[in-house]
Amino acid sequence: MTAILGKFEKQTAEVIDYYALFADWFSNRTDSIASIEAPLVTGVTITASFTGTTVKVVVAGGTNGTKYKITVRITTTSSPAIVKEVDFTVTIKDV
Repeated sequence: MTAILGKFEKQTAEVIDYYALFADWFSNRTDSIASIEAPLVTGVTITASFTGTTVKVVVAGGTNGTKYKITVRITTTSSPAIVKEVDFTVTIKDV
């Protein structure tokens, strides 16, 4: 089951950073994040990076009144690797 990171609003012109914090999930583990993926979502621009156990997702663009589901997928360094996902939604709301 995918965890829900949250529900957020942004305006079309805004470029907003969202953070997925995995520190609690890794607290009893000996592995770490090996790679991340934030699959493309039609209508918005998404870039992702990570430092330690924190994933930063930058979201730009979008269409007013549209809700976008964004998934962050991490793969661990353990063997075999573990894949964990979190989802969040961004609704575009221009004022």
